[in-house]
Amino acid sequence: MRRELSCTVVVAFLLVMDQVAEARPRSALLPPGKLDTSRKYSPPRRAPPPAKATVPSPKTISPSPLVAPVSLSPVPLPSPRAQPSQSGPPLAPREGNGIRLVGGSGSRGRLEVSSLDGWLNEYEEGAVAWRPVCNMVGFDDNDAQVMCELLGYTYGRLYYSDEVVRRAPNDTATDIDMPIENLDCSPNHAPPATEVVDPTASGGRRLLLHGAASSLRRDRALLSSAFRRGTVDIPADAPYRCEFYQRTETSCDYTGPLVGVECALQPFPPAPPPPPSPPSPPDAPPARDVLLKVYGNGPGTASGGDLESNLCVPPAADAEDPQAAADEYDMCRSSTRADMLITEPASGQQAFAALCAIDDDYDLALLVANTLCKQMVDYPSSRYSSYGGTVLPSIPIPEADPPADALPPVFVPSAYADKWATIIGGEPNPRYPALQQMDFTVGSSCASGRLFAYKCTYRSR
Repeated sequence: MRRELSCTVVVAFLLVMDQVAEARPRSALLPPGKLDTSRKYSPPRRAPPPAKATVPSPKTISPSPLVAPVSLSPVPLPSPRAQPSQSGPPLAPREGNGIRLVGGSGSRGRLEVSSLDGWLNEYEEGAVAWRPVCNMVGFDDNDAQVMCELLGYTYGRLYYSDEVVRRAPNDTATDIDMPIENLDCSPNHAPPATEVVDPTASGGRRLLLHGAASSLRRDRALLSSAFRRGTVDIPADAPYRCEFYQRTETSCDYTGPLVGVECALQPFPPAPPPPPSPPSPPDAPPARDVLLKVYGNGPGTASGGDLESNLCVPPAADAEDPQAAADEYDMCRSSTRADMLITEPASGQQAFAALCAIDDDYDLALLVANTLCKQMVDYPSSRYSSYGGTVLPSIPIPEADPPADALPPVFVPSAYADKWATIIGGEPNPRYPALQQMDFTVGSSCASGRLFAYKCTYRSR
């Protein structure tokens, strides 16, 4: 009995002590000077690793009585290598900044430049004149590159194609229709320098002039008429500015050869070799103007610009129609007549024969007038771009030689004896025309008793 009571008391004491220990900190239960080293301190917090982007799986919200079911589809994430799309220039631009391509196809074509210069647009205010460019020695792929950059491309080179570098002949073309020459461009970041050509220098030495001296010397050069200057109509903010000049003696004609270019946004593959040069044209025949002696008005006249004084009779004081008589006299004085070199049938010697009138065939007379006007200047001539002949009233042949004291120059009928030539038909060479190529007769007089009279009109280049 006593033993059981003792056990009960011990157990109760242990339970009480256990509850007290739970209510006090562990350090209070340790002996003095004893530290608690059993506690574990948590490490410092670190930022959580970035969450991986996950694509949610399709999920459907349960329908409610008031909301329709919505399907949530996965949103594609951008690829780390994806690049924003860049819209480049329009496909194969063919015109821009005062430059354009004609003929060919796509980014290939004949180069044409625009200008507002009066000598190209016949001085029409604001009119834009487009002209091709003569393919001269020195115009190379570098120049083609500049032209293509003005059109908005990255790369450019010369392009050769008969369709592009040649134009069909045009008999009505004038000097303002001719290709321009000596196209020269420079970067548009400095005050413009004036480039002129020294006409006295061999090969046309280029001069770069600046300031007041530029204007003065340029004006002097222009007054020399050795060349005409022009500016390409390029906007002020374009990367280049371009000028050109054209000599009186051009390097190519209306048909070419002209400049063709090929442009691209990507580098070119190796270019094919240019086509072989066309065969050189045959040499021009000897000068044909020496086969004529011309009297009156016109270039190269033998009489110094005056018709023989005894061929035009002044109006009589008692003329029935004084005004008509005066007009007839003035018409005669402004006429031109010609002698043509022939071979005398009897002797075989060459001599000049007076050209007789053609009064019964106007078409033949007009052909003769045009042939004379071309032969007088050795057509085709680099000095003139167009020619025109006009048939004038024929001139009566004096019946006798003039007196010794007559005012020179004079017409002496006896000097021609049996050397009077009459054109009766035929066609002259269209490229190198001459009267001697036509059909003619030589006799002891003119059947009509009159001389052929005409007038020439020329237009300088």
